[in-house]
Amino acid sequence: MSNWTDMERRLETDAAALFDTVEVQAFARKGGATVNHRREADPARASFTFPGSLEFNPPPLRNEQFMQAGRSGQSNVAFDAVITVHDDGSWPWLPKRNDHLVADAVIYEIADIHRDGSSRRVFYVNKAKP
Repeated sequence: MSNWTDMERRLETDAAALFDTVEVQAFARKGGATVNHRREADPARASFTFPGSLEFNPPPLRNEQFMQAGRSGQSNVAFDAVITVHDDGSWPWLPKRNDHLVADAVIYEIADIHRDGSSRRVFYVNKAKP
């Protein structure tokens, strides 16, 4: 007999197999030599691939994290796409803000990361600047 945790884990794995059909590659980034230099590749964290789902034009987020100085209300923030993935704990490192994700030959920069309460990670991304 399975317990609730085992059933939830199996459901998340089955859902990921159905929906996560895009190959995503994570590339680590680090700050430049000074604040005036562009971010650059981080050789300490090797790239890796994982399956994910890619959706374009997600609805804007209402998020105080992106507030402009001096404003009192919440601001709406729009992103180019959202990449959702099943995090089974096998990744060599966790992508973070400003790292790059490549999906369908397009390079995206991670702008924000959310968890949905399950083992799925939600990466809000924008196309990376060349």
